[in-house]
Amino acid sequence: MRVREPALAELSPGAQVMGYTVERRLGSGGFGAVYLARCEGRAYALKLLDLARVGGRVEREVSILLKLDHPNVVGIHGFGVWPVASPTLGVIVMEYVEGRQLDVWASEENPSARQVARVVLDVARALEASHEAGVLHRDVKELNVMVRASDGVAKLVDFGVGDYAGAPGITVDILPPGTPEYRSPEAWSFFRRNARVPRAFFTPGASDDLWALGVVLYRLLTARPPFPTDHFMLADAVIANEALPPCQVNDRVPVALSEVCMALLAKTPASRTPSAGALRVALEALLQGADAAWDVPLCDAYGEDTATTEGGMDSHEQWLNEPLRRPRRGKRPKRELPPLWEGPALLMEAEAAAARTPRPVRSSRGWRMGAMALLVGCVSAGLVWGWRTPRVAVPAPTRQEVARPGSSSQAVRAAALPSGAESTPAAVAAPAMLPEATPVKMEKTESPTPPKPARKGAGAMRRPIVAAAACMGLACPGAQVRPPPPPEPCPERAVEVMERLGVKVGDHWGVTFLVDHPQVIKVTDGPAELRLLADWNRMPDGTLFSGRLIVSDRVYGRFTHARTRDGKRFPVCLELESESLVKGLAREPGDDSPASARVFTTGDVRAVDAFD
Repeated sequence: MRVREPALAELSPGAQVMGYTVERRLGSGGFGAVYLARCEGRAYALKLLDLARVGGRVEREVSILLKLDHPNVVGIHGFGVWPVASPTLGVIVMEYVEGRQLDVWASEENPSARQVARVVLDVARALEASHEAGVLHRDVKELNVMVRASDGVAKLVDFGVGDYAGAPGITVDILPPGTPEYRSPEAWSFFRRNARVPRAFFTPGASDDLWALGVVLYRLLTARPPFPTDHFMLADAVIANEALPPCQVNDRVPVALSEVCMALLAKTPASRTPSAGALRVALEALLQGADAAWDVPLCDAYGEDTATTEGGMDSHEQWLNEPLRRPRRGKRPKRELPPLWEGPALLMEAEAAAARTPRPVRSSRGWRMGAMALLVGCVSAGLVWGWRTPRVAVPAPTRQEVARPGSSSQAVRAAALPSGAESTPAAVAAPAMLPEATPVKMEKTESPTPPKPARKGAGAMRRPIVAAAACMGLACPGAQVRPPPPPEPCPERAVEVMERLGVKVGDHWGVTFLVDHPQVIKVTDGPAELRLLADWNRMPDGTLFSGRLIVSDRVYGRFTHARTRDGKRFPVCLELESESLVKGLAREPGDDSPASARVFTTGDVRAVDAFD
C-alpha cells in the first residue's frame, strides 16, 4: 500500500526508522522529508523519499554521494528502504550539518568580503571534487549550501537532481531539473532554439554549475540578483542582459572579487571561468593578498536610524522616501511593534473569535431571501457551466486554466506543475533543504477556441435547470452554493502607499504560497500568506503578503498587510487572481468541501482600490 504524502511529515519524536530514533522534522517537501535522528548518541539527517513518486532518483543520489568523500560535501552514512516488510520509502542517512542555509547565514551575519570569499571557496572546492569524479550538482544555489555553526565551513548538500557520467537516463524534458533563476545562458538559448524539436535535450556541463555559483556569489556580494527582472522575462534577461559589476552595485565589494564574480557570469562557457579548480586558485590568491577593506561588512547594519520613535517601528514614510541604497543585513535591534502593525496576528485572532461566536438565528424573511439567492446562484452557475461545457467529451487537462498571454517564456514553464516522468525532483537536502528545483516540461500550447453560442430552446436550458434542481436537492458540492465574498474597503492609506511604491491600481504581479516548489496544495478558509516573485517596482522580491482566503466556487484571496525581508511593514490592498488573470484560484479536483479546496500554488495579485 502506498504511503500517503502527509505520512512523510508525521513521524513523531521517538519513532524508530532503521535503528535511528527520530527527534524532530527538519524540513519537508512534496515527495520527501528530512528528520534529525540519533543512533548511539550521534546526530544524523534522515532523508525519506516516496519511492513510488521519485523513481530512480533515490538510487542516483545514493550513487553520487558514494562517489564523493570531501570535507565540503555532505557525507552519506547509509541507505535503505523502509518499512522493511513493505518498502514504500527510500531512506538516505546523511551527515547532519548543524548550521544555517547560506542565504540565512548572509542575512543574519552581514558578512564581509573575506567571509563571503571563504564560503564560496568552500563551495568551489566541493564542485572541484564533484566534477573530477564526473558528478554535476545541477542545482547550485544558496538553499543547497549549509554553513556549519561550529567553524563556518560551508558544505554543498542535496544532490537529488544531480547527474554523473554513465548514469542511466531519467529526465525526459528538454532541460534537466534545476532552479530557473540559476540556469545558464546556454541552457536558456538551447531551449529557445529547440523548444519545438522532438526529443531535444540540453546536456549541461561543469560550466553550468559555475554559472550558478556566480549567481550565488553575486547575491552574497550585493544582496540582489544579477538580473533583477520579473520571472516572465528571466530567460530574456539572462541571455541578453549584462549584469552590473558587483563593485558598481555595492562600493564595499573589492574590485578583484567583483572581477572573479563577473568571470563566472560570462555569457559563454568558453569565456567563463574554465573550472572549479581555477576558481579555487583565484580565490585562494585573493584571500592571501586581502587587506583590511575585506573585513568591512558588505551591507549596512540595522541600527537606531532604521526606526522611528513611534513604537520603535520602521516608518513606511521614511522607507518610501529614502533613496535606493545599500541594503541592510545582520541582527535587528529589539523593539516592540505597535498594535497597528500586528495585523496578521490580530487578523487571525479576530477571525478565530468570529468563528467561535454563535450566529443569530435568521428571520423567516431572511431565510426566504437567502433561499432565493441560493437558487439564483445555482441557476447562474448552471448557465455558466452549460455555456462552458463542450458538447463532445474530451480528456480534462491537469490544469484547467489557460496561461496568460505572453507567458510562454521558459521562466514561467519552469514554474508550472510538470506532468512528465520526472514531475518534481526528489531533492530534499539535509538538514532542512526543500525540493525547489523544477524540471522544464514541453507543452503543446494552443489558443482556446471560443465556445459556440448555445441554441435556443429546451436543449440550451436543460443543464442549468438540472444544476439548479441538484442544488435544491443538496446534491451539489458545498463550494458551489457558497456565495463569493461581499465587498469591503481597503485598509486606510493602502492605495497611497502602493502608488508611492510604483504599484498602481490595476497592476498585477506573480506570487506563490509559501512552499518550495510549484504544486497543488490544500487550503482552507482563513488567514494566509503569499510571497512576491521578484521585485514589483519598489516592492522588493520576497515580500510577504498577509490576508485571508475565502473558499467558494473558487478560492478568493484578499491581502492587506505586507512585510519585506528586512522587517518593514505597510498596508496594501491586493486581490488574488489565477495566472490567467481571473479573480480567485480555480479549484483543482479532489476536494469538494465547502471550507477547503485544492489549488495550484502560483498565481497573481492585483492592486485594487476596494474589494468588490
